[in-house]
Amino acid sequence: MFLKLFKHDFRGLGRWMWPVMIGIGGAAVLGFLNTLFLGSSARMDTSSAGASVLLMSAFGGTALVAMALAAAVTVVVVLIFVKFYKSMVTDEAYLTFTLPVTAGQLIGSKFLAAAVWTVIGGAVIAAASCVTGSGLLISAGPEVREDFFWLFGDLADTLLENLGTVFLFLLFALIRAIRGYFQITCAILFGASVVRKYKALAAVGMVLAVNFAVNLILSLFGAASMFPLLFGMDVYGWGAVGSLTIESVLWIQIVVDALLTAVFWWWSWRIAKKSVNIE
Repeated sequence: MFLKLFKHDFRGLGRWMWPVMIGIGGAAVLGFLNTLFLGSSARMDTSSAGASVLLMSAFGGTALVAMALAAAVTVVVVLIFVKFYKSMVTDEAYLTFTLPVTAGQLIGSKFLAAAVWTVIGGAVIAAASCVTGSGLLISAGPEVREDFFWLFGDLADTLLENLGTVFLFLLFALIRAIRGYFQITCAILFGASVVRKYKALAAVGMVLAVNFAVNLILSLFGAASMFPLLFGMDVYGWGAVGSLTIESVLWIQIVVDALLTAVFWWWSWRIAKKSVNIE
């Protein structure tokens, strides 16, 4: 039943996501054409008014495409949580809570569908960015391509030399993203469960309040962990001698985020198990 539920959630979210993915593809084509023109403009005579207008249009078009790709990240995230709200709180929730599944399966299925679409969206946006930038590499000339591949190779060598730290940072980013998802879904469910009117406004307000509180606590925790280094103290072997490495800091943050993820998952499950007020 969980697999059927996941397919339903994935397709339901896909009806919102596919137009965004198609729009990103269209933006990538426009960005490629603009950067293709910009790369070749170095070998063009731009003294005429027409050439200057084309050059400025290409600059403006490239800037707009870059802003559109950056905004697409926010659009994907917002759509995920709007769909979650509609399926768990609005009239659509009447059907959701009549399904022969547990509260944990409901929460888990929606998380899995959101995770898959997040990966798809991230891959599409990354591919669109590469397509946009490739126009400049194709038309700019061999010198620009040589400099780019030199910088790319130097970056790859640096990452390979610090592969352990890179994997640890990726693990931290993954746990932080999962924590952020359950933090927001928990706030949505909690806000909608305690307010009978204006549940959408209550859900948004609760998301902002929980995010502020969690970020404030984590900021204070991070600042407190640096006090031994700032004042030359030695606490549990971490002092000004530099033994508190970036790996140690990442592990601490991973553990904290994992604990917060468990808390928000449990809280979301409890609210969903009791059901929420439905519009």
